[in-house]
Amino acid sequence: MTDNTSDLSDDVVPEVPRHSPMDREFAPWHKVRKEFVRKRQWNRYIINYAKNVLTGRIQIEGESDWAVDVEPNGVPESIEVADPLRCLVIPGDDILDIRSLLRDTDDIKCYIRYLGFNEGHGSDHVGTRVHIAHNDMTSLNRIHNGSYIAHDQFQTVANPESQANRYVKEHGPFHVVNLDLCDSLLPTEFGDFTSYYKALHSISAYQMKEMRSPWLLFITTQIAPDEVDAAMFDKFCEPTKINLQSHSEFEASLSELLPVAALNAGTSDPIDCSQFSEKELIDLFGIAIGKALLSFCSTAGQRWKVSMLGSHIYTIYESRNVSMLSLAFQFDPITPPPQDVTGILSDPLPQPKPFNESELATKLVTVVQNISNIDDLLVADPDLRAQLMESSADLLESVGYNRVDYIQWVEDGEGASIG
Repeated sequence: MTDNTSDLSDDVVPEVPRHSPMDREFAPWHKVRKEFVRKRQWNRYIINYAKNVLTGRIQIEGESDWAVDVEPNGVPESIEVADPLRCLVIPGDDILDIRSLLRDTDDIKCYIRYLGFNEGHGSDHVGTRVHIAHNDMTSLNRIHNGSYIAHDQFQTVANPESQANRYVKEHGPFHVVNLDLCDSLLPTEFGDFTSYYKALHSISAYQMKEMRSPWLLFITTQIAPDEVDAAMFDKFCEPTKINLQSHSEFEASLSELLPVAALNAGTSDPIDCSQFSEKELIDLFGIAIGKALLSFCSTAGQRWKVSMLGSHIYTIYESRNVSMLSLAFQFDPITPPPQDVTGILSDPLPQPKPFNESELATKLVTVVQNISNIDDLLVADPDLRAQLMESSADLLESVGYNRVDYIQWVEDGEGASIG
């Protein structure tokens, strides 16, 4: 929703237009494949979720009776948007992901409120690109003016005394949690896996405590098979190893994907990473993160189940054999309906399907088997690549980039093979 009050940046940088062209260099997250992720994964699943789950639960544009004068952008300042689509994100300086979500939800007209974490600057850092982009966003129809970008690391939400944790509680719970990480949730010799894992556990615990309806989780993470910290990866895979011992159906399914003997389930020996091919190690990580989330669900006070949705991979550092994995999950509560114990009602309400660890884990294997490579998809479908290039060009132009220069950049190979 719009806040039409003057912001301080008008006084600080009066000569600079809202979309300043300076420092508008193209970056890896401007590549066509990132637009594939935005349109074909994140926004597609969010829109389906909004239509199938949130209909009647979130406020859409035009639902209210506005008995006030309408402001120039079409939204009266006094309207209260009590039920927007609530998103937790890790945005870049141009807030492209929320802007693309606003664009792609134009047909369902839902309001959007976001909380973001940006290590560089927050939305209250006057004159910065984040500040200018945030002010621009909150001037648009359907963006809630209570949205905020905190100058903080997402990882700090794991500390219950941190300001980041307080922001989460003030703005949440969230319909969508989109963790577009620059680093890796795969334990590596050089990364900070533990802090990200603690934050993932913390936000999952909060969501499962506070939400009463399904919610979406997106995780985009680097994955470097040649740099794995074997000891920490063994701990990360513990829920997977436990399932191998207790569920024969899961073991049979997983054995079609990778050499399960190398996991050394039921022994004190750690996982033998040398026995896995690059693809098998990536697949195992996909299984392990899904199983970790399932373990969160099975031990939560309110019972939940989690399903992996269609996910994707693409190369970012070919020389180091590093890829980016873009995973999608939906959490669904398992809530039994109230029952009549008087005997007056002859037909009791049906019970929900119980949590079934083996079934959910086996389905996880099936989805991991079908993780698609975006680079291959775009090579095989030039028309799709051209459509996404045009869409990305429009998006970048809306925040001040030169559209013609962008298209030339893409056609020249998108700068480099990195990113």
